[in-house]
Amino acid sequence: MRKFLTGNESIARGIYEAEVDVVCAYPHILKTELFKSIKKFKTDLQVEKSINEDANIQHAIRIANTGKKTLTFLTKINAEILNIGTKTEGGLVVILNDDTGMVSKDDINDNRETAKLSNLLIMEPGSSRDTKNMLLKAFEISKQYKMPVILRMTTRVGCSSGIVICDEPKICKTHQLEMSIKDKLEVCRNISEFDDFNKSEYNSKKVGFICSGICTFYTKEVLGDTVSYLDLKVISPMPDEKIIEFASSVDKLYVVEENNPYIENYLKELGIDCIGRDLFNVEGELSPGEIRKAIFGKHLEHVKSEDELVMSQEPFIDLEYILSLYNI
Repeated sequence: MRKFLTGNESIARGIYEAEVDVVCAYPHILKTELFKSIKKFKTDLQVEKSINEDANIQHAIRIANTGKKTLTFLTKINAEILNIGTKTEGGLVVILNDDTGMVSKDDINDNRETAKLSNLLIMEPGSSRDTKNMLLKAFEISKQYKMPVILRMTTRVGCSSGIVICDEPKICKTHQLEMSIKDKLEVCRNISEFDDFNKSEYNSKKVGFICSGICTFYTKEVLGDTVSYLDLKVISPMPDEKIIEFASSVDKLYVVEENNPYIENYLKELGIDCIGRDLFNVEGELSPGEIRKAIFGKHLEHVKSEDELVMSQEPFIDLEYILSLYNI
């Protein structure tokens, strides 16, 4: 069954299909569209409230260790509390809410660098369909390897809509593994490197673009199949081998990302020459228009309307009706 859902509604649908037992949240989240969407799909969901974020994540970890599938929301990652050494028996997925353009907050949020310090697997969807599918996969990984998984959501992905294939919950038996921290780190690297999350699309040997999240869709809207792409859906740990292979296959490499040059800096640490913030120097959210202007030096030309064909309508006020409302 196909449905037209926002990214927030896709999270709610994923919670239903993954048969999540408990959602932990602090009061601010309970008032958002995201939480209203969750109630739309799963009315019998157990909700635990906390007074702040640190208390919230600690409570979520305790619940997950009782064997319950747990989901929680954060706006920042405290690596001292949540890290690769955190054990979760029932599975724990953390939705990291980043606001890249001050849409819902008074400052810009980009937690990729601080979230990386946790050494956990960090996924970043770019569409509603990605959001639901990656949430289901995140719970599967979390339960199997007994470690939290972070799903980074931006405001634009959460509010934009797309077609999502919806299924009913499936009984899935997961063989849980007892692993050391070193082995978990290796598992995260293997998922990033060898799973289907980070995909290369080769169209041209001259120019290649490395993007993540919604920036991939923006770039494809502007350039189509005239350039090659590496779409990063797992942004920590990075797939070193895929990046090096992709970079060596193109003559010129660009990085498109919002706010901090997180991917660009990582590529330069690998010794890869790339162009990023020097060209796409926009504070806050990117858009297809901004990317087009950065590459071609101009925005898309708008079709001019013919004024004589546009009907004008003077503002009309029904004074009698307004007076009748006040019995005048």
